[in-house]
Amino acid sequence: MKIVSYNINGIRSATKAGLLEFIDELDADVYCFQEVRANETITKQIIEGQDVQISLFESEKSKNPLDRYYKIYNCGDIAGYAGTMILTKIKPSKISYDMNDFWHDNEGRTTTIFIDNLAIVNAYIPNGNSRLEFKMKYLEALLNYLKNLKQNHTVICVGDFNIAHNEIDLTNPKECKNKSVFLPIERSMFDKFIEAGLIDCFRYLYPQKEEYSWRSYRSRQVTDIKSNRNFWKYRIDYILLSSLSGHNIKECEMPDLVYSDHLPVIATLDKINNAK
Repeated sequence: MKIVSYNINGIRSATKAGLLEFIDELDADVYCFQEVRANETITKQIIEGQDVQISLFESEKSKNPLDRYYKIYNCGDIAGYAGTMILTKIKPSKISYDMNDFWHDNEGRTTTIFIDNLAIVNAYIPNGNSRLEFKMKYLEALLNYLKNLKQNHTVICVGDFNIAHNEIDLTNPKECKNKSVFLPIERSMFDKFIEAGLIDCFRYLYPQKEEYSWRSYRSRQVTDIKSNRNFWKYRIDYILLSSLSGHNIKECEMPDLVYSDHLPVIATLDKINNAK
């Protein structure tokens, strides 16, 4: 199974930059998007309303190449804010648009699809700059929700956690020690996810690799390597896997794409669907 987690920072701007072509060409099994930042009507129009012309010289239109995906929208009630979305080739047996009794919000932050005994949780963790208490309550609820799911399911939890777990996961740890994203309370909470048996797919494969999933838009415009080092970068986007051995993680990468200020996390997982 190839699964993608991607904070797209607005589906309108991301699609203008070529997001739909990326989805089509990569041909992953499951895409989990965060920060859709559009209501469901607009999101559906963008994802489902795209006709693709066969060539420059033909007027006949082909089917939308994304028709091969089931589409799950959880855009929330606040216009232009938060929201999650899942595209999956495999038809879900069940869908949850919240964390059941563990958490409720109107921001579309959590979507879970169930494929037999596999639960894929797409989470957009709040930014803690102005809502740290809200963020910590959400994380506590998410942790308990995942522990509950793990009792009967293999769990894949993906998303923008807005936490750089260790010093290797950001470029300026000393300067960020009092900044949300790298606060001790946030890092300690992420420890609890690992202690609960969730494997950080990227770090499992690359224990010492310095690579980041967020960088500013400005940093992309600076081609000089020395100057680019002045921009802060974080690894705050994760694919976490439960229950299975790390040997099931075949690949995990974060290609430097231009569709968002975040990079996608792309994992190839083996022997997932029938595992318990």
